[in-house]
Amino acid sequence: MTVLNVAALIASLAFLALVAAVVPVLMQLSRTARAAEQTLASLEREVRPLATQVQALLQEHRELAQQATRDLRQVEAVTQRVQEVVGRLSNVTAFLGHAGTVGQALTVARGLGRGVEVFVSRLGRRR
Repeated sequence: MTVLNVAALIASLAFLALVAAVVPVLMQLSRTARAAEQTLASLEREVRPLATQVQALLQEHRELAQQATRDLRQVEAVTQRVQEVVGRLSNVTAFLGHAGTVGQALTVARGLGRGVEVFVSRLGRRR
């Protein structure tokens, strides 16, 4: 045997050893890829309904927020109207307050009106 034949034999054996080592790795890589594909498919099947539910919840949240805004505007309008009424009552009681003994009773009523006004204004601020 010549040196070239020995070198060719060694190269062939090295290539055969390399192929023998790479084949199991490639087979495992193929199995891993199939398992990953199955896992991703399963994940997609589970995530899709969740995404739909999240979108529905977000839409419901938007609708509730819009309804809350409308309700707060209505409360604000009612509060302003009550404040106007209390202001008018206050003016009437101030006018009647100058009329003596009846005026003293009306002064108490005016104080009560002021208390209602404060209560309503604080209620409006909390909302």
